[in-house]
Amino acid sequence: MNVDVAIVNGTVVTSQLTAQVHIGIRDGIIRAIVDDARDLRAHERIDARGLIVLPGVIDPHCHFWDPGPTYREDWETGTRSAAAGGVTTTIEMPLSVPPTVDASSFRLKQERARECAVVDYALWGGIVPESIEGLAERLLELRQLGAVAYKAFMCWSATEFPPIDDGVLLEAMQELARHDLMLGLHCENDAIIMRREAVLHAAGRKDPHAFIESRPEIAEYEAIQRAIALAEVTGAKLYIVHMSLPAGADLIRQAKLRGAQVRAETAPRYLALDSSAMERQGPFSKCSPPLRSRESQERLWREVLNGTIDTLGSDHSTFTWEEKSAGNEDIWQAPNGLPDIQTALPIVLSEGVHRRAMSLHRVAALCSTNVARIFGLYPQKGTIAVGSDGDLTLVDLDAEWRINNEDMLYKHAWTPHDGMQVRGKVERTIVRGQTVYGAPAVRGAPGYGQQVMPVAMSQKSF
Repeated sequence: MNVDVAIVNGTVVTSQLTAQVHIGIRDGIIRAIVDDARDLRAHERIDARGLIVLPGVIDPHCHFWDPGPTYREDWETGTRSAAAGGVTTTIEMPLSVPPTVDASSFRLKQERARECAVVDYALWGGIVPESIEGLAERLLELRQLGAVAYKAFMCWSATEFPPIDDGVLLEAMQELARHDLMLGLHCENDAIIMRREAVLHAAGRKDPHAFIESRPEIAEYEAIQRAIALAEVTGAKLYIVHMSLPAGADLIRQAKLRGAQVRAETAPRYLALDSSAMERQGPFSKCSPPLRSRESQERLWREVLNGTIDTLGSDHSTFTWEEKSAGNEDIWQAPNGLPDIQTALPIVLSEGVHRRAMSLHRVAALCSTNVARIFGLYPQKGTIAVGSDGDLTLVDLDAEWRINNEDMLYKHAWTPHDGMQVRGKVERTIVRGQTVYGAPAVRGAPGYGQQVMPVAMSQKSF
């Protein structure tokens, strides 16, 4: 068969199988998977000998601040970093300025992404208190433009994206269920957090641990429980974002057993860092929910390994050094959020595969296939199969290296994992047959990335 690109001699791993096969891509689509490389006549031949070939990583949770405060990050720098991290598709969050809660703001983001993205992308829509007016029309309008899901907060996060109360949340879930659409929810109890913050401020607490105390485990646990209850009553599809709490996974597992349409994501920070990082790094480890104890971290890993947690999302959110440094003397002055899109996969390979015997099939499911199924991008994305997009992530599973600030391609080159020794490295990232990253350099051009539209809900595997 004549193809544009052939990837030969690699070990191909999907969520279900491992095989020594060769892949042929033509016009951006996988056209052949063969046992004999001689069956592929290619313009470009990529020798993946000694490498693992995974379905292209899909990051379901990233913030590029574009349009908006692009001095932090933008579509070009964000997706260049994604390419270097093995990510072939980003699903970008609606916390822009303006937030993507209506058609005009959504189109504005589409325009920016179309001009600048290096890898493929899909987009979240958003729900804020004002969305309740004409909610059905807003949801369907965004869906027609390609929104794969709708994000909301149960607690304060940013002035441009206020949280919704339980009344709005219930109505939103009812409307989403009516149209078989999915809600992504940041689950923390706002009242608990606000009260704890008030008490700590009154006591003059400005130390890093005060922030952790302001967001106790019960705040996340109760919010997850409440969200699940509303989802079960309404029949809504619920996706819990960046869950940090192993006890929350217990709630997810029980809900799944009852037949609830509930899925959960965690973030690499909760798998690689614990609360002691706040003592060392202060504001440069500040995120919400906060980092948990070492014991909690190990229990969370068990929930990743056993499949209760469905996906890994980087929750990539960059801030300037100056913005974060403002919290050195007063932790409340630093914004919440950490960059992670370039390091997420290496952390999973190092901490999961090498340290905890995580299977590569589980890596493929967690980082690609499950994401594609949940967000309606499967089988175009998330698998290695004839007819799917030629999106591949090639990794050297045994390469040992150190994560360093200066190697990060973010607009501001810092990472909470600076100095971490890892085993497992991205060697090449291929999007629709084109190499957008070949270690050590990004090769993709701004504007190469394309928006991925979700399939009809009836075809979606949730």
